[in-house]
Amino acid sequence: MAKTFTVEVRQIVEVELDEIKFDDAFMEEFRDSQYPFMTLADHAEHIAQLQARGVYDLDYIETQFVEGYGPANEMGIKARVIGTEMEVLRMPEPESAA
Repeated sequence: MAKTFTVEVRQIVEVELDEIKFDDAFMEEFRDSQYPFMTLADHAEHIAQLQARGVYDLDYIETQFVEGYGPANEMGIKARVIGTEMEVLRMPEPESAA
C-alpha cells in the first residue's frame, strides 16, 4: 500500500554574481528575451531557485550553461546550497486494527 507524506524542504543558497558582467546592456537584453528583472538581486533569487531545485548544479559544474546567461563561469555566476532543513508536515494516517 502506498503512503503519502507531505514534507517541507528549505534550502539556503549562496549566490555570487560578477556585477561587472551584469551591465546595463546585459540587463536590457535579458529583460527583452527572458524575464523582467530590474536588479542584481532579482538575478540572485532566480539563480538561487534554479540551484535549489536542481535545475543546475553550479557548485559542481562551474562551466555549466545557464539559459539566458551562457556559461556560468564566463558570467561570473556561482551558486551553492549552504543549508538544508526538512520537516514532515503530514504523515499517513495510521492503519486501523480491524
